[in-house]
Amino acid sequence: MDSALSDPHNGSAEAGGTANGTTRPPSTPEGIALAYGSLLLMALLPIFFGALRSVRCARGKNASDMPETITSRDAARFPIIASCTLLGLYLFFKIFSQEYINLLLSMYFFVLGILALSHTIRSEGSLQHLKQLSQEPVQGPG
Repeated sequence: MDSALSDPHNGSAEAGGTANGTTRPPSTPEGIALAYGSLLLMALLPIFFGALRSVRCARGKNASDMPETITSRDAARFPIIASCTLLGLYLFFKIFSQEYINLLLSMYFFVLGILALSHTIRSEGSLQHLKQLSQEPVQGPG
């Protein structure tokens, strides 16, 4: 028997039994169509409405107020830069083991979380809110 099928930690169950006492309902073609359709809709709607707002904004402004656009040279360089980036990511994931990648990502999100939390606490509104909370008396239950 394949080890992936008998592994109780991968969320699948052996034939005739369940891994943790619960069963997952079988996927139906209608459910799959609904899932893929909603993903497609969620991907296309922001692009459509963003483009529509961009055109409306461009019609209302003169040429000096227009935002920066991509030149043909930038557009020609983009596939090369994107390919090099993807190759670098591929090599990074091939060279380093999963433990090091998980450690790096954990540290990255830890540092980002600390920075976001410190920025939130340092803002003037938060300091005034904390001072106001510390001056209010604490009421017990009941």
